[in-house]
Amino acid sequence: MSQMPELIHTSSKGGSIYRYDIPGGKSTFTRFLSCYLGSCKFCNDFEEAETHLKATEVLFSPGFPT
Repeated sequence: MSQMPELIHTSSKGGSIYRYDIPGGKSTFTRFLSCYLGSCKFCNDFEEAETHLKATEVLFSPGFPT
């Protein structure tokens, strides 16, 4: 049975980053899920997830040109 994802970061704008330990074959892979307003991306490391979160928050911020 796999473990539940672990919430490891929430931003001041409500975004979140979760850590997943995903079993595969003889190894367990750690992945990070970055989400903001329904836009989510699986990332290989925390830095990538944090970059995605910050970019998504800017993209969906009020006043951003569309």
